[in-house]
Amino acid sequence: MKADLDAFIAARRGEAFEYFRHDCVHIAADWVLEKTGQDPLADLRVESSPLGRKHLLASLRIVRRAGGFIQAATQRLGPFLPGLMAQRGDVVLALSGGKIGRVSGYSFGICTGSHIVCPGNEHLEFLPLTQGVAAWRV
Repeated sequence: MKADLDAFIAARRGEAFEYFRHDCVHIAADWVLEKTGQDPLADLRVESSPLGRKHLLASLRIVRRAGGFIQAATQRLGPFLPGLMAQRGDVVLALSGGKIGRVSGYSFGICTGSHIVCPGNEHLEFLPLTQGVAAWRV
């Protein structure tokens, strides 16, 4: 599938963080879906609702059972590479230093080639590629 990363980012650039719609996991999965036609979250997607916290806890249990964020993503995206090996369009797990990533100080994002774009509180944020911990080819 031909997907335009710049258009994908531009369409979401000003969107604020929102669980289950514009959080780090969903933006990365939405990119994978747009690029490949395969949804890595097909079995986990829920609409925003008053039960959102319950779904967040269930999602965190899945991560815990897998052994962490890298292992959970690897189960859905395949083998990972070191973060510095990320290429444009790859999904990346970044160490955000608590600036973004509301749960753990880590955030999933997408490699732009020179940065990692991740959802921030008010809009997309661009982290240095050196913050990448792991990357998955898309």
